[in-house]
Amino acid sequence: MRRRLSVIGLVVGLALIVAAIASSRRQATVTIISPPEGVSVPAGQAVEVRYRVDGPAQGAGLQCDDGLAVTDLVPAGQELRRTWIPVSVGRACCTATALDGRGAALASARRCLDVEPGGSSVRLGGP
Repeated sequence: MRRRLSVIGLVVGLALIVAAIASSRRQATVTIISPPEGVSVPAGQAVEVRYRVDGPAQGAGLQCDDGLAVTDLVPAGQELRRTWIPVSVGRACCTATALDGRGAALASARRCLDVEPGGSSVRLGGP
């Protein structure tokens, strides 16, 4: 009986170690929530960029063509919101990046918009 309990304890211990290793190797992911794809916006109008970083990331960065560049410390799963004002007419892209503790990129997502002189005035933020 004692030997059986030792074997069970060993198996449970190994399972916990394997689970810990697997969770530490989990990939970081980045999701851009807003603005939606295919939207055109007027130049000079504020656009709310909403994104989320999941996984082992310790920070997030956002870079947009017209110069918006921010870095935040971020708990996994937290939605981040930044306002960006595109100034140049044409195609503009924002890239959200998951960062490790040293600032190295783990994963990224990119969203591009058409910036037009008139554009379509749309509500990009959520409730």
